[in-house]
Amino acid sequence: MWAALLLIACGNEPVVDPVESDEETLSLPLPENGYQLVTPTYDVPAYTEVEICTVLRLEQKEDEQLVWVNSLESLVTDGTHHMNVLIGEFSFLDAFLGEGSSEGALGAEMGQYPCSELETMELVYTIFPSQRDNQQITLPEGVAAPMTAPLMLVFSHHYVNATDEAITISAVLNIETMDPEAVTDVAGLLFSDIADLEVPAGTDRVAASTCVVDRDVEVALVSSHTHKWGDCATMNHFDGASESVETDPFFVNKLWEQPPILHFEPGTFSIAAGDGVHWACHYANDTDGTLVNDGTAEGEMCVIAAVVYPSVWTVEEVEQTVADGDLGGLLTLMGDVMGPCDTILDTVESPWTTDQAGACDEFEQTESNTLD
Repeated sequence: MWAALLLIACGNEPVVDPVESDEETLSLPLPENGYQLVTPTYDVPAYTEVEICTVLRLEQKEDEQLVWVNSLESLVTDGTHHMNVLIGEFSFLDAFLGEGSSEGALGAEMGQYPCSELETMELVYTIFPSQRDNQQITLPEGVAAPMTAPLMLVFSHHYVNATDEAITISAVLNIETMDPEAVTDVAGLLFSDIADLEVPAGTDRVAASTCVVDRDVEVALVSSHTHKWGDCATMNHFDGASESVETDPFFVNKLWEQPPILHFEPGTFSIAAGDGVHWACHYANDTDGTLVNDGTAEGEMCVIAAVVYPSVWTVEEVEQTVADGDLGGLLTLMGDVMGPCDTILDTVESPWTTDQAGACDEFEQTESNTLD
């Protein structure tokens, strides 16, 4: 498989040139320990929608090949629809096979591209979904995500410019790392969408599903993602033994453009094997067309995102895999700690009726928080 990937030529050259802008570049204070990545600026023409992908390489410091990430912070241009940081199998190749290997496997050099023109975009995973201008993710003490260096990342920046003037956009990402000796648990990312949702014209509709885990885990944080026809998104506890969903949600988002990130202190949100989270998106379609999940701002999505721990991998297993230069093992690790829910149930009885777009009115909006 790797021979085949490496035979892919760097057929794509950057087709979007960074724009010289008089506007001040976005900035965050440099992290005390870790890395900062900044995308070039790009001008979004008036009355247009763009999704620009910036391919960047995180350069290693000295001889470190494995680092442990405990927190992330992003800053993006005001009005951004979303800015997601993406990773794929190509991301790790420079660290194991030498410089140029990642670009060869991705089929693109470092630079900016319309995302639709990156032929291997279906091979990526979202590791940092962001729909807020300034977003922070903090993990509990001792919990961290492994990251190799150097590492190739893709920043997918989606912006809708509804004004009559061009708008300059950019993004900054801070990656805070921690002492390897202090890491006790490996974090994992759960990320699932409802691909077949459909909201007929002029109707209210609730799309819902249930995410079930196959082992005992602690939840570090949760968030949601919908588009503008989502009146709210909710999450409720699911009990596998009784196959029932609690009536009252523990997460409610009524602000589709700024979904909160709800962090949990250690021990406050435990999910036993067979239990999970029932997530739902409540839509009010005031258009004359059917809304579907087509990946554009004119369609809809219903995403649950969560970070859980411990992973099925131990800290020692991760460190040994990297030390051995075991690329195949690293790719197995990536598949084990980043991906969809272990099981998706679509037959669970929901506490919401199918037309309850306004069901969240009686519940308070969940607010973002961070861990100290």
